[in-house]
Amino acid sequence: MTRLTLALSGDCMATRGALITSDPAAAELREVLHATDFAFTNLEVVPDSGRGHPVHNAAGGGCLIADPGVIDEITAAGFTVLGCANNHALDLGVNGVLDTMDLLEAKRIPYAGIGADLPAARRPVYVDRPGGSLALISCSSTFLPGHEAAAPSPDLPGRPGLNPLRHSATLQVTPAQMDMLREIDGETGLRARRAEARTLLGFDPAMPSPDRLSLFGTRFQAADTPGFTTTCDPKDVDEISQWVVEARRRADLVMVSVHSHEPGSTPETPGEFLRDFAHRMIDEGADIVVGHGPHILRGVELYRQKPIFYSLGNIVSQIELADRVPAEDYAKVAAGEQLTPGRYFAELSAHGRRLFAPHCQYWQSIVPVLTFDDGALLGARLHPIELGFGQPVHRRGRPRVAGPIDAKDILTDFARLTEPYGATVTVGDTGTGELVVDGS
Repeated sequence: MTRLTLALSGDCMATRGALITSDPAAAELREVLHATDFAFTNLEVVPDSGRGHPVHNAAGGGCLIADPGVIDEITAAGFTVLGCANNHALDLGVNGVLDTMDLLEAKRIPYAGIGADLPAARRPVYVDRPGGSLALISCSSTFLPGHEAAAPSPDLPGRPGLNPLRHSATLQVTPAQMDMLREIDGETGLRARRAEARTLLGFDPAMPSPDRLSLFGTRFQAADTPGFTTTCDPKDVDEISQWVVEARRRADLVMVSVHSHEPGSTPETPGEFLRDFAHRMIDEGADIVVGHGPHILRGVELYRQKPIFYSLGNIVSQIELADRVPAEDYAKVAAGEQLTPGRYFAELSAHGRRLFAPHCQYWQSIVPVLTFDDGALLGARLHPIELGFGQPVHRRGRPRVAGPIDAKDILTDFARLTEPYGATVTVGDTGTGELVVDGS
């Protein structure tokens, strides 16, 4: 019997040192991580080695750049395998992502989700331990155009970048609403401006069929009832699925990491496409799907007795301690004096009154520790984590096991988020919870 343990976490935005502080509750977290066969986190920061250049209008509202030494801090905390596909992976452009790869390879840290071209970014990384092996595939649905890796052609090399999970959104409108949109399209002159495209293509690209219209960068489709839906790019799903099938043959455990900011009907629910994607990954052979991106917790689903964590929030958040700010970001805030990194982040957050600082749920998370026997999920212990909500900027953002009161609140809320998926989370008296698994 092969018994393996795996710790999961969300976004790791480390920009300073001593991620595990002298607080005994922080040391307790480190012990949890070090005691597992594998400990995963999503590396959402670029460890700058000096080759890259800041990308204008980086997805997510600014660059997340740190000294390469943060990688040593992350591994010292206990993390042993990294997902790298996310909307900050290319904050320093192609050279920056190549630098990240060089640094992680030099330190022999397993990572997935970025590569010198699309085939490399798609591939799993295999991590071997005395008790067994893990395959990790990392992808992202949130990124700027051009951040996705591209395949080589017979004439040109591929483009370095991340493993993309593209998706599309469609607004469903009634026939009467569609008629109104077509009227706006015609009377404002938008349709006339597509004359050249109609001449070259032989059809109007904004009206591919009588019941569909693309306008203002949005896709509309006629339907009986208004609504909004998102769907995965089938080619991306098929290509990622091929690597899941491959990994299933070559590792004891297969995990898919997906970075997705896109919400469903509420911020606490994932986009429709993400749930479809997660189910497909399990169908193809994945044992775990772990999500992150929205910086808050979302629920967990047991699909075919395999866990899908739709978001594990943050495990480290030192965004406001980043010390390297591009000129375009400085220009976004008004200031009467010379800006420094600290003043920039203070202005950006209105001195703690907006963005992440005032929201308690941003500073709370969970680290699940999963136990597998011969690939079957035996149990899932949930460790509530808090990151210092309300503390000064230089003190918050580093993780520790939550105290009894906060732990109960975090687990109770997580149980609420999980209910719609039919799974059950129990809240224990010892500061931990359990994801109820059949037979546990």
